[in-house]
Amino acid sequence: MSASQQQQISLAVVSDIICPWCYIGYKELTNAVKQFKQIHPTAKVDVEYRPFLLDPMLNCKEPLEKVAYFLKKFGEQRVKMMVPAMNQRGAELGITFRWGGTIRQTTSAHRLLMFAYQKEPKLQLALLEKIFEAYFEQEKDIGSHEMLAALAEDVGVASKAEALEFLASDKLYKEIQTQIMEAQGKGITGVPCTVINQKYAISGGQKSDVYMDIFEKLAAREVPVS
Repeated sequence: MSASQQQQISLAVVSDIICPWCYIGYKELTNAVKQFKQIHPTAKVDVEYRPFLLDPMLNCKEPLEKVAYFLKKFGEQRVKMMVPAMNQRGAELGITFRWGGTIRQTTSAHRLLMFAYQKEPKLQLALLEKIFEAYFEQEKDIGSHEMLAALAEDVGVASKAEALEFLASDKLYKEIQTQIMEAQGKGITGVPCTVINQKYAISGGQKSDVYMDIFEKLAAREVPVS
């Protein structure tokens, strides 16, 4: 097996945009991939983000106040513990979490992310970062087609008009549901969950050095690549 074959790594990340740990995990994984490619410039690392619905009962059309939703779902004491911990972890990665705004179902965002991936995987990553920033740091409405379409245009996925037309349709809806069911069928109940080379799963918002350790072992063939 050649060196280039040894250093081909595929990452399928099951994630939901309303999950703060998924934003943290995105930052950590991105840092790890960047570091690994600096050390191994010929390495090929493919990253695909796949959908998950953290709360399937959320409505797609009717946004809820985020704070009220958290209090109802987790209780006041747990929220008081969670928020400072998330703020601290986020700050370490350059994330400024803001907890106001609204929350609703993320199917539209997932469809647009799949659309971006089908065009060019790098476009999916660029759009995902913009959506995370909009939701967690700018308190934007995750289900707003106007907001999502504007972000799609910003990163070059499509014009705003094209993105709005796509979002108004049901394109890729079945494909999103299929991937969600596939994740559930594999026993994934929490996110983020990163599947490496279709074999090895890492759950939670791990530190970048956890990913780096696995990448290096794959490159050295200490872990089988196929």
